[in-house]
Amino acid sequence: MPTDNPADIALGVVLHDGGDDAASTLLATFAAELRAAGIDAGGLVQRNPVDVQGRARMELVDIRTGEVFPISLDLGPGSDGCSLDAAGLAEASRVLRRETAAGVALLVVNKFSTRECEGEGLAAEMFAAIAQGIPVLTSLSRRHQAGWEAATGGAGHMLPPDLTALRAWWASVAA
Repeated sequence: MPTDNPADIALGVVLHDGGDDAASTLLATFAAELRAAGIDAGGLVQRNPVDVQGRARMELVDIRTGEVFPISLDLGPGSDGCSLDAAGLAEASRVLRRETAAGVALLVVNKFSTRECEGEGLAAEMFAAIAQGIPVLTSLSRRHQAGWEAATGGAGHMLPPDLTALRAWWASVAA
């Protein structure tokens, strides 16, 4: 994603330590706040509900419609492999394409993680929105920061996981 000045892109990146759902909750809360104020925010946020066996299951939720996309594979007890369901992720990606085509005011992309660092996951949809000039908000675990730098050239504004910081970033983008 080459640019003369990567910081000029309307891209907010919530940088967090990972390990919990706080960043996802923050993105969902902020998107709901914007929508309540009449701002056309759309995209995907992640939830990790616990199933009956006590395992966290990943799912993406369409901010606009509430539609849920399961993105976890059931690998069985004791498995330590990647449980991301690529087919479920591909199905959810249509939400980002729809919102980009509609020219949403803010596109929320649940996170930039391992797959996105490899140019997969939801990276193409995120970069397409940015290329169209649509402001994008995502989250990034510190453990993926080097991958972010490699994939984006350091684009965007790193934000603390704080609602006040997101509001200030949005005010600067929407001005």
